[in-house]
Amino acid sequence: MSTLQNRKNIIVKKHARIILPKDNSGYKAYPLYLSFNTGKMKNILFYLALALIFLTSCTQKKPNILAKVTKHAYLAHIPSASGIEYAHHTIYLTGDDLRWLVSLNDEWNVTDSLALSAIDTVVNNRTPWNVKADFESIALFEYEENDYLLVLSSGSMTITRDTAHLINLTGDTMVLRKNIRGLYDKIKKQAGIPDGSEINIEGLAISDKAAYLLHRGNVNENFVVAVKLESLMNYLISDDNQLPEITVYKFELPVYKEVPSGFSGACIVPGRDGMLFTASLEDTKSELYDGTILGSYIGYIPFEHLAQGTYYSVLLTDKDKTPINTKLESIVSKSTTGNKVIVLSVSDNDDGSSDLFEIEVMLKNLN
Repeated sequence: MSTLQNRKNIIVKKHARIILPKDNSGYKAYPLYLSFNTGKMKNILFYLALALIFLTSCTQKKPNILAKVTKHAYLAHIPSASGIEYAHHTIYLTGDDLRWLVSLNDEWNVTDSLALSAIDTVVNNRTPWNVKADFESIALFEYEENDYLLVLSSGSMTITRDTAHLINLTGDTMVLRKNIRGLYDKIKKQAGIPDGSEINIEGLAISDKAAYLLHRGNVNENFVVAVKLESLMNYLISDDNQLPEITVYKFELPVYKEVPSGFSGACIVPGRDGMLFTASLEDTKSELYDGTILGSYIGYIPFEHLAQGTYYSVLLTDKDKTPINTKLESIVSKSTTGNKVIVLSVSDNDDGSSDLFEIEVMLKNLN
């Protein structure tokens, strides 16, 4: 037998020290003698490493999101609600064929309205499709000690759907209107949307540093456009039309029954470095025309993983785990307690009416 083979059978005695309690206030060390076969040591260490990896994976808490409806109301006289915000016990609603910014109180009763679109033609309580402003997104934010609402048209048609409305809520309400087709064209180019296809901005969330515009991918990809808030405000307020720098992040959203979901709304979550979003399931291949509704997702995007397109989502279901057949169009945080976020969300019924939901969202192990 070779010297190398002999080495495998050498029994080596080693000693270590084991710490045992000495009394209630101290510890005492005792010698511990160990005998092992060095030839088997690599195998032992290998299996110990596997066991450690397994135990770590079992004990590691995985990120997760849960959602359940806690309150619901049918809004028969508010058509096609597509945007929602909440502040100081006031709910603000916009709609894709609604010319008004509508205010509701905490009892969900209409208290006020502000005309945004100059188009006053109404058919069955709705602005006609070919002239509607398509107010799909809204966000409330603070900038230089003023509270603002920013309402965006979707951009899916030129002239009628390319306007931003900046509403100063501090003091006397002031509304600034600006055509932002230049910004939408820049987004189209940077996102790679081909000629002949239209942009479709349906979600908006604004933090203290940046604004996030969410594009719905009925035809093209779903993506998030990030722009510094200061740059966006300079563009909206100034007359020089200097376009802000933007960054585009692509996302692959869930598919249900072979129908891909598309971004439809978003909001910042106070106290967290991320945003909630809604993504509805609508069987259509058009930026302009509606399709069969199959349900909606609620999801969460950590800002630190925007570049990777990382998100966590859950399909909104009833108590029987059946998907709720509604098209959630927007979402806003009403209150947060630990991992629980109470949100408000609206749905567009495509028939001149809307639904308003209060939903309890649990963000488990998410920053």
